[in-house]
Amino acid sequence: MFILPNLNEWNRQSVNVMQAMLGMISPNFRMVTLDHDGTKWLIGFVLEIVNAEDCEELNDFEAEWEALQDDPTPCDFQISYTAESLPMPHAPKRALYRRREVVLIQD
Repeated sequence: MFILPNLNEWNRQSVNVMQAMLGMISPNFRMVTLDHDGTKWLIGFVLEIVNAEDCEELNDFEAEWEALQDDPTPCDFQISYTAESLPMPHAPKRALYRRREVVLIQD
């Protein structure tokens, strides 16, 4: 069934993601996003490089996020690795965390 969440659900899941992230963000994390495709929540993590400690934190995140749900909540956790420039996501996708990065402008 295709149902878009209302604003209260978006806000609740945003807080749940941030609560589940407490203490897990390392300098390797570049961005964390929340989106919904009509059937499930999409939580995206962009890291700069593959790192065993961060991978373990991401596994812990899934359990922490699920523990914050009142009922079984369909979700897909998406992890990508890149050092390329990251555009800001377009609504309704939310950036819940974004690392401060220096953009070098070449002449």
